[in-house]
Amino acid sequence: MKEKKNLSFFRAFIFLGIIVISVAFCINFFRSTSFIVEEIVINGNTRVSNSEIIKRSGIRAGVSTIFFYEASAKNALFKNSWIKDVQILKEYPSRVLINIEEEEPFCIVVSDEGRYFYISRDGTKLGEINKKEGMDFPVISTDGRYDELLILDAIGLLKLSKHSNILNWSEISEVKVSNKFGIRIITNDQRYIDFGKGNLITKWHKVERIINESRNINLVEQYINISSEKLGIVDFNI
Repeated sequence: MKEKKNLSFFRAFIFLGIIVISVAFCINFFRSTSFIVEEIVINGNTRVSNSEIIKRSGIRAGVSTIFFYEASAKNALFKNSWIKDVQILKEYPSRVLINIEEEEPFCIVVSDEGRYFYISRDGTKLGEINKKEGMDFPVISTDGRYDELLILDAIGLLKLSKHSNILNWSEISEVKVSNKFGIRIITNDQRYIDFGKGNLITKWHKVERIINESRNINLVEQYINISSEKLGIVDFNI
């Protein structure tokens, strides 16, 4: 009986040893030069440099293609606000592809500190303004308090202007947001439109109708106040 127990223990010991040796062999094999990153190909980036992508992701020549994790590399890259989406593809044994989709600036916002930033269509604050991207964007300014909900409302109006033949995005110079008064649009030719707060889509379409009807009778509006949903005030440039 004792001999059978010893035999069973010996077999278990041998089996465990085989497993340990196999695991060690696999680890050493995958860490060998056959599975080491030798080439990193980065596509789609114009605003974020290759060196920053490599530094943030932790993917660099010499690391194992097996023992780095795409999820953690992606999370590290998403900390750069210009990066909208990332795909990381391993081409075994030694090549890694990193495909970057960058955010596009939609307009400019002035921060509480008076600094100018590009922001995306969904309100993500991107980098500070620069010569490469330029200043040819509508500017969203505040009354000293950066209210994210009002900023999103302002962006919503600018989105509507992108598809408007009456008051187009390219005609808008500035969108002022105020916690007290709401939203005011200023055009390139210094026309003013006060939207106030709330029901901005309905108000936008009313403004389009006012401008369209004014132009049909050869009048140019200088000031429109549509902040009240029941009453609109129009001052014409005569």
